[in-house]
Amino acid sequence: MDSLQIKTVASNRNVTLLDRRQWLIASLVAAGTVSLTRPSFAESKNIAPKSTETGKFRIRAVSEVSGEIRLKSQINDAKAKNGKLIAAKTAPMKASSTLEYDEHYESSPNILQCRTYQHFREATSEIQVDRHVTKTALREQCKDIVRFGSDQGLVTACPDNPLFAAERDLIECPINSMFLDQLLTEREVNIADKWTVEREVACRLLNVDAIQDGKLVMCLVEADDSKAQLELNGTIAASVRQVPTTIVLEGKLLLDRSTGSISWFAVNLEETREISEAEPGFHVNAQVKILRSGIESMVSGLTLDEVAQRITNQEAASLLQFQSDLGYYRFLANRKWSTYRDNGEEATLRYVVNDRVLCQCNVTNMIDLEPGRQLSLEGFRSDVKAGLGSSLTEMIEGTERLTSNKLRMLRIVSRGSVQGVGILWIHYHLSNDTGRRVVLAFTLNESNMEAFSQEDAQITDSFELVNWPTKVDEKSLDAAAQAAKQTEDKKVLVSQPTKNERAEGKSRPKMAR
Repeated sequence: MDSLQIKTVASNRNVTLLDRRQWLIASLVAAGTVSLTRPSFAESKNIAPKSTETGKFRIRAVSEVSGEIRLKSQINDAKAKNGKLIAAKTAPMKASSTLEYDEHYESSPNILQCRTYQHFREATSEIQVDRHVTKTALREQCKDIVRFGSDQGLVTACPDNPLFAAERDLIECPINSMFLDQLLTEREVNIADKWTVEREVACRLLNVDAIQDGKLVMCLVEADDSKAQLELNGTIAASVRQVPTTIVLEGKLLLDRSTGSISWFAVNLEETREISEAEPGFHVNAQVKILRSGIESMVSGLTLDEVAQRITNQEAASLLQFQSDLGYYRFLANRKWSTYRDNGEEATLRYVVNDRVLCQCNVTNMIDLEPGRQLSLEGFRSDVKAGLGSSLTEMIEGTERLTSNKLRMLRIVSRGSVQGVGILWIHYHLSNDTGRRVVLAFTLNESNMEAFSQEDAQITDSFELVNWPTKVDEKSLDAAAQAAKQTEDKKVLVSQPTKNERAEGKSRPKMAR
C-alpha cells in the first residue's frame, strides 16, 4: 500500500456498532504506511499546531446505560450498632438517550478559546432508578445551545433561557464531539501501529478534569483510499470536580479520508465513580453510538458567532434554573448548587465546591397569611432568635427591601457557634401580597464566607413564588370529558389532569407554622 495522507478537520460525538468481520480483515492485510494528521496540543519541535480548528457537522448520538447508583446515608458518618460505618445503599438503574443536532465549533489548545454552537432537533432521555422512571426532553425554547471555555472547563448554556440541571445533563454527552478528531496522530503509522492519546485530549474528550493514572491507546486497523478503521482502548483513573472515577473503554472509529474527520464512533464504556457531596456514586456500563457527517451550514441558518453574541454575560448565562414541583417556587442559581432533598414543605440545597460543602440552604414553605398581611422585621428577628437558641452569639444585620420579582424580603444575619465552630446564618423571609411566604436559611462556617460570596443574593433576588394549584374535582372532570365525546364541536374548558396529578389530588404540601 502506498503512503497515504489523511487530514483532520473537526470533531463531534456520535456512535454506531461496526461489523466485527471488518475488523478481523485487518489481520489479513499487508502492512502499509499511513499518515494520520490532526491538530496537537503537545509542544514539540516537530509539531506546529493550528491556533484554531473549525468545523460544521450533523450528529446523531445514542446512549444505552445500565448499572447501579450508590447513595450514602443522609446522616454524616452514620454507624451501625456494632460501630462500623453503614455501607452505601445501592439501587439498580438503566437509562437511554437520543441526541440529534447540528454543531459549529472552534477548538484551540487554549480551553478559553474553545466554543461551539449546537442546534438540537431532538434531545430526549429516559432514566429508571429502581422502579422510578424520569423522562426528560429539551424544551423547544432551548434548542440553541452554546458551550464556551472557562477556567473550570467548558460551560453549557442556552443564550435565551436558563437550563434545568436535568436538561444540562441530557445534552452533555459522555463523549465530547468537539474533540473527537484530536484522537488522530500527525506521524506516519503502519497497519497495527499504536499511539497514546495525549492526556489533555483524553480529558476533553471524556469530560473529566484530570487524569491521575492510565492511558488511552489508538491503533490503525485497516485503511484504503476512502476510509481508515481504528480502535481505541484504555483504562484511566481520573477526577471530576475532585471526585475520583475510573473509566475503562473499548471503541472503534471510522475515518473519512475525503474530509479528514471521524464519521463514525462506537464505544463500550465502564465507569465507577465515588459518591460525592453533590451527586450519588455509580457503577455503569454504557454503549455510545455516534454518526457524524460534514455540512455546509446549520439547519437553523445561524452561525456560531451570531448565537454566541446573544450571550452578553457568560456568568449569567451559566446559571441554572431550579424549580420545586412540590413546593411551588423557582429561582436561578450557580450550577455548584444541588438539591439534596425536597418534600414540598422543606427542601435542602447544598453549595459544593471541589467536593466540599461550603453552605447549606433550607427552604421552608410557611403557612399563608391573610392577603395584604405581612410579617414585620422585628417579628422575623424574634423568630430567628428563638430558632437559633443558645447557638446564637449576636445578630449582625437586619434589612428589608423588595426583590427584582417584587417580593417583600426580610434579611437577618446572625453569628454563633456549634460545637466550638464559628457559624454564620443568613435568614430570609420572602412573601407576596396574596399571603404566600417562604423562609430560606443559609448556614455556613465563617471561614467560607469569602468563597461563598453573594450566592444567597442570587437565589433570593431571582426567587419566584408559583401560585398554589387548585384542588381537582375528578367527578366533574370525568363528566366534562364524557360530554365532550358526545359533542365533537364542543370544546372542553377544563384541562384534564395527568394520572399522577389525580393520584396526588394536586393539593398543597403541608406547611410549617
